[in-house]
Amino acid sequence: MARSDLVRYYVSYNLFAFANGMFGIFVNILFFTKFSILSVMEYQAAIQSTQTMMFVVSGYLLRATNARTLFSIGTIARSLIIFGMVFVKGPFYVPFAFGLLYGIPSGVFWAGNNTLSQAITRKMNRFNFLSTNSAISSLAGLVAPLFAGFIVSEAHGTGIARYRIDFIISAALLIVAGLIAMSIRENGEKRMSFGLRDTMIGNPDYMRFKIFFLLSNMLTIVITTFVPIYIFYLTHDYLLVGFFGTYAALVVIASNISSMYMQKWICSSYRMLIASVIASSFLYLIDGSYAVAAVFVASGIITFLMTPLGNAAMSSFMNFLDGIEYSSGYWINREYYLVSGRLISFLILSVMSITGASLYDYALAIPAISLTVMGYIKVLK
Repeated sequence: MARSDLVRYYVSYNLFAFANGMFGIFVNILFFTKFSILSVMEYQAAIQSTQTMMFVVSGYLLRATNARTLFSIGTIARSLIIFGMVFVKGPFYVPFAFGLLYGIPSGVFWAGNNTLSQAITRKMNRFNFLSTNSAISSLAGLVAPLFAGFIVSEAHGTGIARYRIDFIISAALLIVAGLIAMSIRENGEKRMSFGLRDTMIGNPDYMRFKIFFLLSNMLTIVITTFVPIYIFYLTHDYLLVGFFGTYAALVVIASNISSMYMQKWICSSYRMLIASVIASSFLYLIDGSYAVAAVFVASGIITFLMTPLGNAAMSSFMNFLDGIEYSSGYWINREYYLVSGRLISFLILSVMSITGASLYDYALAIPAISLTVMGYIKVLK
């Protein structure tokens, strides 16, 4: 049962990853070209807000259902929101409103995914599971952005018309992923009672994870959101933007494969990896004819090093949760800190946009934001 559930989980999650790889980059490019970089920040901030709210709501939903059902519903509902953007428009075509709507099923999905993966892997080596799943999802991501970039570059029309085929394929794959998830026999966690106070964690042993969660995504969210837009700003090439997503996925695959054989070294040399991430971020300062190459090199190095750091930190967190009877409150609390860190990053970039900063000025902020990776030290030492 455990093995077949794991296979179904891998298939479902990575269909989701493929769909997200096709949609995630190019919805940002759509909003950037149609509106402005500030609209992208508004969209991203809106997603984080309602996603966090739905994490809390999902805690109550677990009283009546289970993690597998939330996983499935969240996946399928995401597809409906995308279909709304393509065919209905209206509020679905307003960046902030779309973000609010899209964040609702996203929160349900991630709440279900977190506790479902916790249950499925309870007797497994978590580091290897996270590395394997990340490698498989990166294989999906290897093809998805380049495929989407080709579709968008060959499409005609302006606005949503250029992205229609890409978005429809993404939505259809999400439906398939949700249906496959329904066949998983492991239900995941179900709670008989839940209240908002269950997400307010006072456990002193958990404090180190709070610091890590607040800081851990501040750099990666900037790179995944801003860098593809920066590449498009420099080149106006949809296919190159898609290739960047493929390149990033290839780096993650290589990092995950190598890290499974270097787990002990990674855990003992994390300070050197953190210092290398910070040093690499200064490559984003390169301007002129070498700017695009510098962006690819910097992003590749940072992604390669951050992947095993993230897997090691999350493995530590999931092992910590094995001693907790009900883990959903901790997963929701984790989201509070993750979202707070992301919103701080978006706030920094939004203020820069309002003050008239150029896209290159955004790149200048990355070395300062990279200092947040020192938050990993608390959970890895």
